[in-house]
Amino acid sequence: MEQRWAEAEKCVNSGAYLASIIIMGSLLEGLLFSVLMRMPKEANLSKVAPKDSQTGKVKKFQDWSLNDMIEVAHTEGWIDLDVKKFSHSLRMFRNLVHPYEQMVLKANPDQDTCNICWLVVQAAVNDLAKVLQVKGSGH
Repeated sequence: MEQRWAEAEKCVNSGAYLASIIIMGSLLEGLLFSVLMRMPKEANLSKVAPKDSQTGKVKKFQDWSLNDMIEVAHTEGWIDLDVKKFSHSLRMFRNLVHPYEQMVLKANPDQDTCNICWLVVQAAVNDLAKVLQVKGSGH
């Protein structure tokens, strides 16, 4: 995650705004994934955990979408409502990795977009750090 953080900073500083947002979305996904791995029972028992349509069983974490991770993180109280809502916006901008998506949305991220996305990642880190501190202290 540290490498992705540094890479996102390099992209922002060089004016590669689309690339930086894609990396930030990946960073958010990695952060949420790491919490899933540390709290698998809570994640799998969440009422919004994604299920396989064939078996009805909760999907393996590697098959969860970023949307799934955001929804479970909020439902389980790992991220606040503001982080949930803005994380979905970051997810939408991260999806500009698909050229067709960018063309349809006519979206061209700029420095302001990057600044907003950084705040989302930082807010997610702050919320998730609180959860992991509590879990680490045995509460």
